[in-house]
Amino acid sequence: MTTTFRPETRAHRTTWGEDLVTVVLGSWLTLGGFVDGYAHRNLDTPETFFTPWHAVLYSGFLAVAFWLTWLVIRGRRQAPSLTGAIPIGYGSSVAGVVVFMAGAIGDMFWHIIFGIEVSIDALLSPTHLLLLIGALLILSGPLRAAWFDDGPPPGLRALLPAVLAATMAAAQLGFFFQYMDGTSVRLMETPYIPGVETGYFAVVAGVGSVLITTMILMGVLLLLMRRWTLPLGAGLVLFGGFGLLMELLEGFEYRQELVAPLAAGLAVDLLVRALRPGADRPASLRILAFAVPVVMWIVHFAIFSVSAEINWPVSVWTGLIFFAGLAGVGLSLLAFPFWRGDLDV
Repeated sequence: MTTTFRPETRAHRTTWGEDLVTVVLGSWLTLGGFVDGYAHRNLDTPETFFTPWHAVLYSGFLAVAFWLTWLVIRGRRQAPSLTGAIPIGYGSSVAGVVVFMAGAIGDMFWHIIFGIEVSIDALLSPTHLLLLIGALLILSGPLRAAWFDDGPPPGLRALLPAVLAATMAAAQLGFFFQYMDGTSVRLMETPYIPGVETGYFAVVAGVGSVLITTMILMGVLLLLMRRWTLPLGAGLVLFGGFGLLMELLEGFEYRQELVAPLAAGLAVDLLVRALRPGADRPASLRILAFAVPVVMWIVHFAIFSVSAEINWPVSVWTGLIFFAGLAGVGLSLLAFPFWRGDLDV
């Protein structure tokens, strides 16, 4: 694939390889955040801004920032304006570099003034949230670029940069909601006893964890489905990649819990092939949106019951599985609202 220009704007389209480089460097940035998160959760290291883990994170940022700068400089040689020099879909990525840099500088001063956050406060720090926004914008470039492409439905290879970018974006959101990560939080071990606050709040947090994780994964999946008929393997990449990175935060101590997101990803791939869901087939779309979370959490609770013990009432965890399916359907109504065709189902 060669670099092409749109005559009306002179904005140029990046090649498949260039999109892949952006995703790889964005993944370096993402992985740096997860390594830093792992170190904070599992290693007894000094709390300081200048750590090896921050070096991985910020070197990833510098790498992707220099890469995007080079893409713009190259485009400027052929475009009449600076905006025209930015590749199609990459305006958000360029903005993301600015936002991330502002967050990084602010974070350094924040730590000097207020100290180092060590727990959930680190995930809610305003400067850290700026880093999240910047990273999401950077990762959106390959996805947006592919979104504007015309032509027949792409296969997995052609769509891989976009799917990987979406996976890294989902993982970034999962990282900042790690205190409510349904794939790793083991709250089902806490007995639920009515009137006892410990068990009650364990159930409340567990319900929230499952629903938030469902909304992140299904939200990203339905966004991709709104634009493309997903090729075989896309579901495994999205759900499996998300699960792999979230387990990294635990040091893969509970690696058996990777089975659930992998099962959900496989369900996506099989159901897309079998049902051909889309705006023109709303019933099939709602079935998929319900079935994928149900598969994921059935497998999750089954795996958990083998490796540990579920101390919740059966009505709680079975109802939660059903609730997750309803959450998927609700998100599908936002991504694909009711059309006239829905009245025929």
